[in-house]
Amino acid sequence: ASDLQAGLLLPDLPEVPGVEVATYYHPAGEGLDIGGDFYDVFPLEGGRWAFLLGDVCGRGAIAATTTALVRHTARAVAPLVLGPQAVVEAINRALLNRPTGHGTGFVTLVYGQLTPTSTGPDIELVRAGHALPMHLDTGNAVHLLDAPGVLLGIGADTHLAVRRLHLRPNESLVLYTDGITEARRRNDDLFGEQRLAEAMSSTPASPAPQHLIDAIVQAVRTFTGGQDIDDDQAILVLTATDPAPGTALVVDGGETI
Repeated sequence: ASDLQAGLLLPDLPEVPGVEVATYYHPAGEGLDIGGDFYDVFPLEGGRWAFLLGDVCGRGAIAATTTALVRHTARAVAPLVLGPQAVVEAINRALLNRPTGHGTGFVTLVYGQLTPTSTGPDIELVRAGHALPMHLDTGNAVHLLDAPGVLLGIGADTHLAVRRLHLRPNESLVLYTDGITEARRRNDDLFGEQRLAEAMSSTPASPAPQHLIDAIVQAVRTFTGGQDIDDDQAILVLTATDPAPGTALVVDGGETI
């Protein structure tokens, strides 16, 4: 199970121009079964990059086939179609056309594409029934990024809308699964979006993405009293950096410098 799970996640984090990437994954229980949370970051043509984080309904081998289908469809389709909405609609069609026995249930997903520029990455993303992405600005204020969109794998209409964001240097985009916000303590209280935002904003100004993840994980552990979690947890953080000299950046008009 551990080997298969490793194959469904990134073995190594890529080096994305103008962006520092950090990830976190923690399986529920003893980790003896394949979890349903997943993430990916991969390059596209023209200096652009794709990223995604999602949650498959269920666990085990069947959930793993669905995870693989989503990731492989995204990687295959993204270079061929225009924009995040078209990619996620293709993923939804692939899920609806699954052969019997090759995965069931729904998928929640955030999928986006970023373009490095001289002032930070331009981001376009869509949200399909997933927990709201969060934007941490340089003043340590947290902004929820709402975008319409329904669960994937349940119907042909996704009702997706593209949300655009420009990340200035030292600002972060944080994606997470509901294993974070729905972590419980003994009185059944949920960790929730508010505590997540407070954990993010309590970090030193302009934190590195790994420090941001550490703050979130520690806040969840403190809230739950260290008890075993009953859902997988995953986090993907993209933090804009100061462009390094010689980095290829896309500027107005699509020109690469």
